[in-house]
Amino acid sequence: MTCSFCTDEHVPSVFVTTLRSGGYEVVTANSVFGEGTDDRSLLEYCSDADHVFITHDKKDFGGVLGSVVDHAGIVIYTDPVFLRAEPDSAVRTLE
Repeated sequence: MTCSFCTDEHVPSVFVTTLRSGGYEVVTANSVFGEGTDDRSLLEYCSDADHVFITHDKKDFGGVLGSVVDHAGIVIYTDPVFLRAEPDSAVRTLE
């Protein structure tokens, strides 16, 4: 069984496309909620859909919210340039 993912608003589209081409199911926060999604609602949606959430927003998701809302997992990346410049390597790292 493979993971399915939900990506936050700012995750580079080239990374999303690379994940999808690797056979992963990926939805984006923008496609589900539009811009400016409430963080708690987004994480609750990921829990209900069993999506691992991918974000760069450590401040919001690495703290209390990530520990009080049940979820399938949160991946917080620190280098957005890596996802944009080397999406294949970033997917391999995620795997």
